[in-house]
Amino acid sequence: MDPLFRWAGSKKKLLSSIKDRFPKEFNRYHEPFCGSACLFFDVLPKNAVLSDMNEELMLAYRQIKEVPGLVYDHLEAFEVNKERYYEVRSLRIDNLSLEARAARFIYLNRLCFNGVYRTNKAGLFNVPMGTKTGKMPTRDVIEKYSLALKNAVLLNGDFGGILPGVNRGDLVYLDPPYSKPEGRMRGEYGPNSFHFDDIDRLITTLEEIDRKKAYFILSYSDCEIIRSALKQKWNVENISVKRHVAGFSAHRRIVEELIVSNFSH
Repeated sequence: MDPLFRWAGSKKKLLSSIKDRFPKEFNRYHEPFCGSACLFFDVLPKNAVLSDMNEELMLAYRQIKEVPGLVYDHLEAFEVNKERYYEVRSLRIDNLSLEARAARFIYLNRLCFNGVYRTNKAGLFNVPMGTKTGKMPTRDVIEKYSLALKNAVLLNGDFGGILPGVNRGDLVYLDPPYSKPEGRMRGEYGPNSFHFDDIDRLITTLEEIDRKKAYFILSYSDCEIIRSALKQKWNVENISVKRHVAGFSAHRRIVEELIVSNFSH
């Protein structure tokens, strides 16, 4: 199934390449930078842990999982037009129920520019309404995603927080935002998102997963800062991917990405 949310850095174009590199068998599936969780929704593992730094994203997943009908009731009340979009965007989440916050997140994600999640310094969502927007999901669609999330543990937090729950034979897929020194941070993943300064911590996390004899697959931009940090014992493969530049379909180019793993496939 396709992901519910639009998300910057989605791995739709890499799905087949990543799945081709899965181990033949694994126990629990972990995705600590889940975002739209397009790999999870494509594979639908029976036992999974999804986590992300974005609190509103993970709250939305939890409410969809637990009370899909209530989430849809609130979503249905939001009319789809420009005036209403900015009214909903201006709502203070502290004044909303959890299911209303989830509905607001779905609504803004479907209608905002390129599915970008960005907040100002006050923590308020500030992305304008887009021109090419998605339709609101129906009640049946929300129920379908609730069922898909039934056996998933949903956590909000830093990627390093997954380590205590990773055990031998588990599979961890890590897809951090592609940050590098020469790149521009546009805030499209929300506050406190992954930064190239976190690469040392990322490598430490990979080493710990490896030590636990769990499997990992990492996808990242092919750049010197990540190549120089990776351990020689790991498998590093280059993949060419056609991507939109700055979110505009008129500006496409081939970019080089890496898929890194600690096992043979």
